[in-house]
Amino acid sequence: MLMRAALMVGLLAAGGAGAALADSNSDKVAAAGALSVDQVTTRLQSQGLTVRKIKLDDGQYKVKATDAAGHKQKLSVNPQTGAVVAKAADDDND
Repeated sequence: MLMRAALMVGLLAAGGAGAALADSNSDKVAAAGALSVDQVTTRLQSQGLTVRKIKLDDGQYKVKATDAAGHKQKLSVNPQTGAVVAKAADDDND
């Protein structure tokens, strides 16, 4: 019985560590039904943009892109629809 209790404690501790790890990386994991990075990139390319960098952050895709005229932009993209919800000039030189 004591061994069974120790095994259960070990399993619960391991499961808790995994849950904490998943929570700490939640901004890197897209929600169910979200478009993939490749899908968002393809949609933006079809609009004449060249994607330089893309990541999921705060529930939105944050994108650094260049338009056909060579202007650098920062975009926020809805992960479910792929729609650009915010756009600003990117003068970070990165």
